[in-house]
Amino acid sequence: MGNYHFSDTPEPDTSPFGDRLANLVADKLQIGEILAYGHRDYCGMGMKVNEDQKFIYGEVYDGDFDPPRIFETRDLFVSWLSAQSTASLARLDDEVFFQGNQVITKKRLLDFIN
Repeated sequence: MGNYHFSDTPEPDTSPFGDRLANLVADKLQIGEILAYGHRDYCGMGMKVNEDQKFIYGEVYDGDFDPPRIFETRDLFVSWLSAQSTASLARLDDEVFFQGNQVITKKRLLDFIN
């Protein structure tokens, strides 16, 4: 008999999101849409464009981004997001509470742009 490891949780997808998806997300953010859950306490990771037209990525608490990572231009944001993947944004190196908890995934981005 072989020694097999079974897990209910599949490994996160490591394929980069790519330029097309990153640009479609940026388009949606620039028209004022916000990618974030809105409930009490920790709401996971989110994205938006602020009043200064800078792209924001960060933890969301009670609907507020804290602390945000700020991308000064669309090009910087798209370049960063296109190189990311579900795995790279899964927060697997963080405390257990944050690992995979309401993170940005390819499915979440695709749902956002549709």
